[in-house]
Amino acid sequence: MQNQSSVQITSNDKIFATGVHLQAVQIEINGIKQWRWIAVGFEEDSFFNGENIDVYDYANTFEELINNSDLKVFQS
Repeated sequence: MQNQSSVQITSNDKIFATGVHLQAVQIEINGIKQWRWIAVGFEEDSFFNGENIDVYDYANTFEELINNSDLKVFQS
């Protein structure tokens, strides 16, 4: 394992956490800019309430993030 002080990460890099690829993205919420890790890819199965679901990395609508005709997706 590399010494943490020698690791250099840029805002264009992605990291891997168990089962998910993450990328740093700067966002603005209520006028406050922050950096957050955003999931940009998945390696393993995804689950909701114990059920295996097929998810997409991105979609044009909230409902299209999940590919499962048996699961009803509602935006709250």
